[in-house]
Amino acid sequence: MDQVKQAAEQGYATLVAELAAPYFFEKLSAHGIVPRNEVEATEMWSAAQKLHVLYTAEQQKAAAVQTSKLASANEQLDAVLVAAGLAGSEKVAAFNQAADVAAAQPNIADAVLKLQAAAALALQNAG
Repeated sequence: MDQVKQAAEQGYATLVAELAAPYFFEKLSAHGIVPRNEVEATEMWSAAQKLHVLYTAEQQKAAAVQTSKLASANEQLDAVLVAAGLAGSEKVAAFNQAADVAAAQPNIADAVLKLQAAAALALQNAG
């Protein structure tokens, strides 16, 4: 179990270092915000994570209010897409394209596989 946990942590660290953090700092840079040193970058990343947690909590509260209306609308749209023979085609294509890009980077693919293995083991141990 310790090896799986360590592998999951390494996978998470890879995804942060290779995908999330570069994207985050690229977005900040586009708005003229550039950390002056590694300590400042670490503080920015930490603040962003905390803000994301707060934002996500608020979004979940707001989404809970809209869920029933949206669920009904989505069910109706799904039925229309199925009837037209278009169920999930655009969504599937976009997902497959993103997956192909990520899979071409061995460290990203390895990180995702490690996280999936850890999640599967956690489910086994919970049941």
